[in-house]
Amino acid sequence: MRGLLYAVGTALLLLAAGAMVAAMVWGQVGIEVAKVVSIPAAAVQAALGVWAVTFLWAAILFTRAGLARRALRKALRRPGPKGEILITQNTVREMATALLRDELRLSRFQVGLRATGKGVAIRVNLHLPPGEEIPTLAERVQELLTREICARTGLEVPEVRLTVLGAGRRKR
Repeated sequence: MRGLLYAVGTALLLLAAGAMVAAMVWGQVGIEVAKVVSIPAAAVQAALGVWAVTFLWAAILFTRAGLARRALRKALRRPGPKGEILITQNTVREMATALLRDELRLSRFQVGLRATGKGVAIRVNLHLPPGEEIPTLAERVQELLTREICARTGLEVPEVRLTVLGAGRRKR
């Protein structure tokens, strides 16, 4: 329900920003109060521009807050010594990505996750680097991710699925 409220709030803020921009571009923006005070069109356009930017910024903040709440709802949970620990899937994905890049020197890959009962199943799609053998690389990837993700997060890693999408060529 709150996700819907964040989406509606973001939409309303974007509509307000759009209305301000439309008023700046197509509206008659000069203001005259009781034929005594006249506010120049440039000042009114500047004020509308500031409001439009403010509404856009608020929409961005609203969207970020909604996405953060969504990530926490999908977070992986594990008991800690003094309460529950929430680990977002993005955190685990970043860890796995860093491990593959830094430890195994892989460059062309994607990491996906699926929450399981007490942990996370990891899916790695990659292009085979030149000179690598699939069984050897698969064993290294599976061993590294299982060991390090479990050690760093305390989550079980019951499965590391590897999909080889293509083979790299040696440079001549």
